[in-house]
Amino acid sequence: MKIYHIFFISLVVFTALLFSLPQGFISSELGNAILTISTFLFGIIAGFYIVITTTDYNNVKSLLADETAALISLYQNVLIYDKQSAEKLSLLIDEYMRDTFNYEIIDYARKTHPQFEKIQRATRDLPVRENLSSVYQEIRGAMNDIVVARQQLTVLGAKTLSIFQWIVLFVLALIPLVSLYGLRTGEMFFDIVTVIVSITVVLILVLIRDLDLYVWNEKTFSFEIFNNVFKAIGQLPFYPAESIRKGRVRPTENEYRLGTYVDFPRTLERKIEVIK
Repeated sequence: MKIYHIFFISLVVFTALLFSLPQGFISSELGNAILTISTFLFGIIAGFYIVITTTDYNNVKSLLADETAALISLYQNVLIYDKQSAEKLSLLIDEYMRDTFNYEIIDYARKTHPQFEKIQRATRDLPVRENLSSVYQEIRGAMNDIVVARQQLTVLGAKTLSIFQWIVLFVLALIPLVSLYGLRTGEMFFDIVTVIVSITVVLILVLIRDLDLYVWNEKTFSFEIFNNVFKAIGQLPFYPAESIRKGRVRPTENEYRLGTYVDFPRTLERKIEVIK
C-alpha cells in the first residue's frame, strides 16, 4: 500500500474518532502524566528501532550494489575470455536475476541458490586459455565478490525486529494516542493537533516496517539496479506483473519484459512477454 494511501486512510479514521469517542474520558492530571511518560518512551524506542533498521537497510543496499556490479564485471570479462561461454552465461544470469523477483529482498539470497549454482558451474567449466590468464583471474575475483555479497545478504536476510519488539512498539504508540483523545476538550486546535500527531505516529510505524523489510525506496535500490544488470548482459529489462499492478514500480523503458505467474502459488513459473 502506497504511503499516501496510508496517510488518507489514517486521516479518515482519526478524524472519525473525534466524533465517535467522548471528550475528556481521561482526567487531565492523569492523562498528562501518562502522555508525557508514554511519549518519551515511544520516542526513545522508535528512534532506536529506526537507527538499527536503517543500519541493516544501508548495508543491504551496499551489498546489492556490490553483487550486481560483480555480475556485470563477471559477464564482461567472460565476454573477453570466451565469447561462446559469455552467451551461455548471459542466459544464466538472466534466469538468476529474473528469479530474484519471485522473492522479497529479505529472502532472495537464500531462495535463489540453485540458479546461482548454475552460474558458478558455468565459470568453473570455462576453457583454459593461457594467454588470457589475467582475465581469468578477474573472472574468479568477480565470482568471489558475488559469493561474499550473497553470504552477507543471507546473514542480513532476516527481520531486525521480533514480534515481541513490535508489540512493545505498538503499545507505546497506542498509549499516547488514547491519552490525546481522552484529554480532548472540544477545542478545534486540540482536535487538529490530535489527528496530526496520530497520523505521524502511524507513518513512523510504517517507516520502521519498510526499513525492517528492506522495501523502502525499493524502486531505486532493487528494481533499477537489477535492470541495469539485464541491460549490461544484452537482455531487456524485466518487471514482475504483480509489482506493476500493486504500484510498487512503474516501467520507464519503451521496451521491457513483463513476467506473469502461470499458476501461482503452485509454481513460480512465469509467462514472459515483451511490451513495447
